[in-house]
Amino acid sequence: MKTLIHLLIGILPFMAFGASGMAQTPPMPMPSEQAGKTDEGYEIRVKLRNYPDSMQHSLRLGRYYWSGRYIEDSAVYDESRDLYVFQGDKALNRGMYILITADDHYVDFILDHNQHFGIEASYPELSSGIHFTNSPENEAYQEFIRTSEVYFPVLDSLQSLYKSAQQTKNEAETARLRDEISYYYQQVDEAKRNFMERHPDNMMAVIFQSQQPVSVPDAPASVPDSLKAHWQYEYYKNHYFDHFDLCDERLLFSPMLYQRVSSFQDKVLHMQSPDTIKFAWERLIEKARCNKEVFKALIAHPVEHYQRSQIIGQDAIWVYLAKKYYLGGEAWWASPSLVENFRKRIERVEPLLIGNRPLEFSCPDTTVDSPHENWVSVFSSNRRYTVVIFWSLSCVHCQHSMPKWHDLYEKHGKEWDFDVIAICKDHEVEEWKHYIRKHNMLDWTNLCGKKANLDYDDKWDVATTPTIYVLDSKKRIVTKMIEPEYLEDFIKDWNKKYF
Repeated sequence: MKTLIHLLIGILPFMAFGASGMAQTPPMPMPSEQAGKTDEGYEIRVKLRNYPDSMQHSLRLGRYYWSGRYIEDSAVYDESRDLYVFQGDKALNRGMYILITADDHYVDFILDHNQHFGIEASYPELSSGIHFTNSPENEAYQEFIRTSEVYFPVLDSLQSLYKSAQQTKNEAETARLRDEISYYYQQVDEAKRNFMERHPDNMMAVIFQSQQPVSVPDAPASVPDSLKAHWQYEYYKNHYFDHFDLCDERLLFSPMLYQRVSSFQDKVLHMQSPDTIKFAWERLIEKARCNKEVFKALIAHPVEHYQRSQIIGQDAIWVYLAKKYYLGGEAWWASPSLVENFRKRIERVEPLLIGNRPLEFSCPDTTVDSPHENWVSVFSSNRRYTVVIFWSLSCVHCQHSMPKWHDLYEKHGKEWDFDVIAICKDHEVEEWKHYIRKHNMLDWTNLCGKKANLDYDDKWDVATTPTIYVLDSKKRIVTKMIEPEYLEDFIKDWNKKYF
C-alpha cells in the first residue's frame, strides 16, 4: 500500500515522519474532540514480523488532517504476545491513518466505525502481504489492491516508453503507446467502479467517487459563440465538487479534501477576479453546512490563504468571508479574542480595498521655503491618477524604487495623466530634503510624514515601506503595491475599460 495507494488516489509523495514530516503546529483550527467519533474507544493490535530490536519496539500511529499529518499515538509493546497495541478510551476520528516504524517505513489504512481490529505486516515493506483481521473495510480494500496492482508495473513501463517515443518524435509509436496506456487506465477505472458498487460505504469508495471528472456539456445554442468558453468555464467551476461528498467528514481526515480544495483554488479560480473568487468560495462553503467540521475547514482555509496573498485586490476575498462567517457569528470554533482581532483588522483594511475611497489627510511640504508650513492634501492633484507613495530613507527597496518612480514621472507623468505624492516617514527632515534635492525629485509633491492631521499608519495601513496606492480622479483606490514598471500596462488597461 505504500506506493500503490498513492497511485490510486493521487496523494503527494510521502515525506519522512521526522521533525519536518509531521506537523507540529496545526495549519488551521483542529477538529473538535467529538468530531466523527464513536464512543467505544479503540484498540489496534499489530503483529510486525522481522522488526529488528534496534528499533527499540517503537511503532507510531499517524493520522491525516487537512494538509497535515500528525502523530496520534505510540504503541505499547506486549512482549508476551509479541504485539504492538494502540489503545484508548475515546474513539479516534474516522479517516485514513498511518502505521509508522521507528525509521519511517509506513503504510496507510482505513479507520472507520469499527476501531478494534488487528494488523499483520512484515518489516521493512509493510504493504507487502499486509493482512487485517476484523476490519471489513481494510480487507475489502486489500482485495481490490491485489486484483489491481498488476496494472501499475505495466503502466510504469508504458509511461517510460511513451516519453522515449515522444523524445524521438516517433508519432506512430507514440499513438500506439497512448492507446495502450489508456486501455490500462480504463481497466483500473473499471475496477474502481466495481469496488464502489460492491462497497458503497467504504471510505475508498467515497474517495474513488470524489475523483470522478466533471463532464462539461456543450454550451446551449442560445449562448453566443464569443461566450461559449466562458459558459463552459462557469459550468466547470460550479460543478467541480459534484462528485465530492462534503458531508462525509472522513475526507477531511485524509489528504483528499485538501487536495481538491487546493486544485479548486490554484487552478479553477486562478487569475479570476476577487468577486468571482469570493462568491465561488461562498457557494462551496454553503454546500458544506451539512458537516460542521468540513464547514469550519472551508471557511478557515480561504480566510487564512487570502490574508497571505500577494496578488493585488485579493484582500477583498478574505475580508468578505471573514465578515460573513467570523463577524457574523457562524465561526463556532473561533474564540472571542480571534473574532475581535478579525473585527479590528477588517476595520483597518476594508476602507482600503480597491474601489473604496480612503480618508483624506494632509502633511506639510517642507521643501517650500516659507515662514509658514504649507500643508498639502493627498487629494490635491487634479490629474486622472494619483500615485501615493509612503517611503523611508532607511528602506533599501525604497532607495531602488524611488528613482525609478521619479524617472517614470518625468517621462510620462503628463502623457499618462498621473501625479505622484511622495510621503517620507523619516523624522530626519534635513536628510530627507538632501535626498530629494540630490535626486532632483522636486518636480512632484513631497510631503514630510513627521506631521499629519491623521494617523495614516492606521487609516492607510502603512505597516511597511514602500506602501503604494494609485487613486483615480475621484480619489478611489484603483490598485496598490504596484511596481513602477507595471504602471504603464495598468493605466492602459484601466483607460481601455473605463475611458
